Amino acid sequence: MSKRFDRRDLIKRFGALGFLLLPVAKAMGAAATPSFVGAPRFVMFFIGGSLHSPSTRPTSLADLDSTPLAPLSARGQDLIVFKGMRIHGGSPKCDTYQEEHGAGLIGCVTGHEYKYSKNDSYYAYTDPEPIDVSTANAYAARAELAALPIASLHIGAGAHSDADNVGLGQRYISFRNRQPGDAQYGNAIEPIQNAGQVYDQLMQRVSLACQKDSNQPRTDQERVRAALLHQRSLLDFHLQEIADAKRELGMDSEHAHKLDGLLDGWRELEKTNAAERAALDGGGSSGKACPTGARPTGNGQNEHDLDELSPVHDQMISLIELAFAWDLTRVVAFTLSGASSGQRWPSQGVTRAHHTLEHSNDVAGQNIMGRYYTGKFAKLLDALAGIDDGDGKSALYNSSLVMGMECWSDSSSGHYLTDIPFVLAGQGAGAIQTGRVVDAKGRSNNDMLLSVQRACGMNTDTFGLPSLCRGAIV
Repeated sequence: MSKRFDRRDLIKRFGALGFLLLPVAKAMGAAATPSFVGAPRFVMFFIGGSLHSPSTRPTSLADLDSTPLAPLSARGQDLIVFKGMRIHGGSPKCDTYQEEHGAGLIGCVTGHEYKYSKNDSYYAYTDPEPIDVSTANAYAARAELAALPIASLHIGAGAHSDADNVGLGQRYISFRNRQPGDAQYGNAIEPIQNAGQVYDQLMQRVSLACQKDSNQPRTDQERVRAALLHQRSLLDFHLQEIADAKRELGMDSEHAHKLDGLLDGWRELEKTNAAERAALDGGGSSGKACPTGARPTGNGQNEHDLDELSPVHDQMISLIELAFAWDLTRVVAFTLSGASSGQRWPSQGVTRAHHTLEHSNDVAGQNIMGRYYTGKFAKLLDALAGIDDGDGKSALYNSSLVMGMECWSDSSSGHYLTDIPFVLAGQGAGAIQTGRVVDAKGRSNNDMLLSVQRACGMNTDTFGLPSLCRGAIV
């Protein structure tokens, strides 16, 4: 990751000389590679239709194996499993059509009210931004994170409802704050469901340090090399300029001592430039193993069969691992299915859509599907646990991950926004105590999302609707 020197950084280091240095530093795209700083990664892992709630109410972590959360049992010490948590306080928050699917989907990620353009849940939309976007925006305002190449990564596989042909309101979990002129879904962020496209986006950044091993076009590397050589020429010019100024001012003068600090700063940039050029010429100097695998080809667009989606979900998990290992972003929204899920798992005997399983109270089928989703969540946790962030900490420790979902059902007509089995994983860089089951006692998921934001350094007392907030729950 490249760290930009802003005006405050330069003035702090070099005094008034920083005003002169700033334009040149900006022109250079100056970079130094810092270690991981205390700004946890965040993942919204949206699984679509809820787990069967009555089957997913453990009283302790020892009970996980008897629930759809069983694949997570090996990671129990990295989890907080919630019971008794609600979305929207247990009933939809909308000033028009009252329907739980839209409330569950949008309430899960925004903690806010929603809107409908028709009396149908497939036409749900919202105005405010969800937790992933608000976290990314807060991080972008922090000097030590402003140079992250990707503010937030929005990906998915099978990110659809069972009736996308009717309306799009069940497929989106990420939104910009609505702007004047936005159409109904004009502020929605479409997840990228083509793994190869995500790979290309990430490898454009990784290839800088891994040119020899990268499969990116050679012409791209030549442009990067030319830019670095131009930076070096600017560095050489300013290093000589400083040396000349020191001679003119007198080597022991107060101004010369200030120039020593300026000189140190430029030499730091010179070292970074040399390291990046060496990486291009020598195949990598980051200390990380450069990616050598083939470009993935999985695509989850318009797919509802988990036998077909499973390898795509795995590819996306590997890409999240790549993005975090190379510090390309700190925020990911990963959608495995939309609300009112149409997904099925034929090889495991589940041939009806998840939404149908819920309304027919097919508990066995729902629990088979539930173990699939929690198994993928466990795979992501294992991947992050394998990333060394230094200081004896893993990327999992330095992350907060929410396994989110919508309403659940056990009858032909019922939908419930109560007893949603949310899971929070990762220690948020030390801010969150995991390894426990927490009884929310009817509190809304707003308080869970507020806990995540406070762990991410945001000094706020509410998230979403203030009326649903009682304070950080963990």
